[in-house]
Amino acid sequence: MTRSPPRARAVPRAAACALCAILSSWLATGTAAADDQPPPRFELTPYLGYRIGGEFERQDGNGKFELDEGNSEGLIFDIEARDVNTQWEVLYGHQSTHVATQFTFDPAERLGLDVEYFQFGGTYLFDGEDTRPFIALTVGVTHFGPRPPGIDSESYFSGSLGGGVQLRKAKRVGFRLEARVYATFVNSDGALFCHSGPAGGVCAIQIQGTALYQWEGSAGVVFRF
Repeated sequence: MTRSPPRARAVPRAAACALCAILSSWLATGTAAADDQPPPRFELTPYLGYRIGGEFERQDGNGKFELDEGNSEGLIFDIEARDVNTQWEVLYGHQSTHVATQFTFDPAERLGLDVEYFQFGGTYLFDGEDTRPFIALTVGVTHFGPRPPGIDSESYFSGSLGGGVQLRKAKRVGFRLEARVYATFVNSDGALFCHSGPAGGVCAIQIQGTALYQWEGSAGVVFRF
């Protein structure tokens, strides 16, 4: 697997330092005085993360086409359900990465790829006050979008399972720390990421039907309203 350059590795460290600074400031301020407004029902969480994994099985069985690990970002929207311990959840996650290709597709053997998750499901929060552990389960679609124009994109059914903790010392602002695994059900036996040229059609990879798994660790700021 190709190692990320020093600049790329510095980005998640800088993001983590920024989140830690915000968290320290938030903890120092303490709980704000209660007001007469009704309790919040909605949560919006922009997050930064780091995603690893993702392999397509080669059609000939001789190895794999691997996605590069790297930074990720996304947005989570939650709506409190009738049961105060559960929420409906909508999730969007994005990663800009690269995948190894067949030499006949590109002599450099690298294809820029955007991996996007569009998911819907729910979250269950365990009892607690300032700290509330949770689990989340979602289903939806994974979209693989090659960055060069003219190359076919691909979309597949997918699901995710996550868990973590919400820090809720303040009423309107909190933090969400989470680990999540995504499973994409490729269910394909053939070519992916193809385009046509003067010499005819050519495809980046040839795969056999399988599932693709990615793991992500993330931290986000929760805004409640």
